Amino acid sequence: MLLIRMLFCLASFTCTTVLARLGETADQFSARYGLPKDSPSSEVSDRNFPLLEGAIHHIYEYEGWRIRAAFVEPNGPAVRMEYSKLLKAGVNPTIQDYELQAIMTANTPSATTWKQIAYNNPDSPNKGLSKLFESYFGQAIGEKMWQRSDGAILWLRSKMIIRLELPAARKYESKLKAEKEEKARESVPQF
Repeated sequence: MLLIRMLFCLASFTCTTVLARLGETADQFSARYGLPKDSPSSEVSDRNFPLLEGAIHHIYEYEGWRIRAAFVEPNGPAVRMEYSKLLKAGVNPTIQDYELQAIMTANTPSATTWKQIAYNNPDSPNKGLSKLFESYFGQAIGEKMWQRSDGAILWLRSKMIIRLELPAARKYESKLKAEKEEKARESVPQF
């Protein structure tokens, strides 16, 4: 009986660690997906279109998918990531519901759940009625969002990209913004 309990606990722990993707380290990504497919062109893309400004970016390819991850610290967890299909002849780039569900399930650690929330582009500067219109338009073109019980966000963007982020990604962005504003204030000459 004790052996069965131990095996059950071990199996539960193994399933939990296998399923959690967002929040894993670069080493865990490499163990799961192979070495990053970083290249000079991806470095240029990361500089011009970063997942998270100032973060370390890696690109992985796995069974027809491109997985882009941003790490704030070299040995830290991925705080933001995107899934998209590799563009190949005969491959429909649109993410199907069952593919979305597989990614959502893979990024659901034990004791957490997802719930759909109203579309709210966190990168948008719009406020008030403009934000409401943006939300309506976003939902009309298939933009959807879910929030995990620990605060993580999953965002289906134009049915071709799934973005996941931990609350730490937004905190990091807020910190960078505050630092930039402080530097700008300090650089103003004393007239």
